[in-house]
Amino acid sequence: MQAIILKSKPGTRFRFGEALGAFTEETHNAQKSTSKYLHSDTLWSALVSVWALACPDSLENFFVACNEGKFKLSSAYYCVEYKSNNIFFLPKPVSLNFFKTEEPKRLKRIKFISKGVWEQGVLPDDWFNSNKCILLQNESVVALKTEVSEQIKLFEIVTNYKNRARDVSNREDAFYYETDLYLLSDKNYKTDWYFLIENNLHEDLASDFQKVMENLIHFGIGGERSTGCGSLTDFIEVSYSIDIKSYKYKASVSLIAPRKNALAENLYYQIIKRGGRFLEKGKSLPMMQMLLEGAILETDIEGRIVKLNDEPPILRYGLNMSIPVHNNFIYNVL
Repeated sequence: MQAIILKSKPGTRFRFGEALGAFTEETHNAQKSTSKYLHSDTLWSALVSVWALACPDSLENFFVACNEGKFKLSSAYYCVEYKSNNIFFLPKPVSLNFFKTEEPKRLKRIKFISKGVWEQGVLPDDWFNSNKCILLQNESVVALKTEVSEQIKLFEIVTNYKNRARDVSNREDAFYYETDLYLLSDKNYKTDWYFLIENNLHEDLASDFQKVMENLIHFGIGGERSTGCGSLTDFIEVSYSIDIKSYKYKASVSLIAPRKNALAENLYYQIIKRGGRFLEKGKSLPMMQMLLEGAILETDIEGRIVKLNDEPPILRYGLNMSIPVHNNFIYNVL
C-alpha cells in the first residue's frame, strides 16, 4: 500500500460537491456547500476524466483492472507536514461512536484521528487527556501529543456571497453563495491532501497511471482552477503501512457500494447519499446509498463500480479499500 500526497501552495482553496438531491431548492446552487474532504468516488472520477484525456487508449483496460480489484483507492484526507514529519489523519471508526464516555458530545464532534492514535488504539477517554492527546480544529481532530505538540489549524471553511458576472438580472440564480475550503499552513506546519492506493496494475497501466497523476497536477482537483480553486503543485508517493500486530476487523477508508446481500451481521456503518447531479431538464443522476468511511468490517466486502447513466456513460466508484483497526476500538467499545 502506498500513500500519494497531493501538494499545493499554502492557503489553496478547494470545493468538493455534496449530494443535494434532485430538483430541490438547492439544486441550482451546488456551490453553497462543500465536503470537508475528498470522497473516493469523486477522486476516482477525477482520475478517470484525466485518464480519458492523457491515455484514452488504455482507459477501458483501467476499468477492467479496477473491476478485478487490481487498483483501489481511498478517500483523500489531511496530511500535515509538522516539523519535518508527516502526520496522516484518518476517519474516526464508527465503532467509537458507541464508546461510553462522560463526554459524549465532544466525542461526537471528533471526525478524524491521527495515524498514531489509530495504530496505538488510544480510546476516547485519553483523547480528552491533555497529557496524552491534543484536540485540533475546534475539537474535530485528535492527535497524539508526541505527534503534534501545539495548537494548529488544518483548514478553514468560508462562505461568500457572489453575483454572476453576466447579465442575469431576471434569473433566480443571479446571486448565490459559494463555500470553499482552504488548506492552512504556518511556520511549523503545512496541510496537504493524501490518499491511499493498492496498485497491482500491470506494467503498461502502471506507467499510464503515473502519466495521469502528472496531468492531474496540471488540471487540479476540487473547483475551477481558472479561478484559483483546486490548484496542485506536485504529488509525492510514499510507502504506507498500519502498524498493528494483531487484529480481527478492518475499517473502510473509502466509500463502499456493497453488492446485494454482501452486508454481514458483524458490520457497523453509517450511510451517506451520493448522486443526484442535474443532467438536463427533467433528468438527473440517481441517488444511491453508500457506506461512509470508517465502517467496521469483519469480512472483506468487495464493493462495486455502479453504472449510473448510459449516454453519456457515468460510473460511480464504490470499491472497498480498508485497513486494519486496533482491537481496542472493537472489544473495549462494542
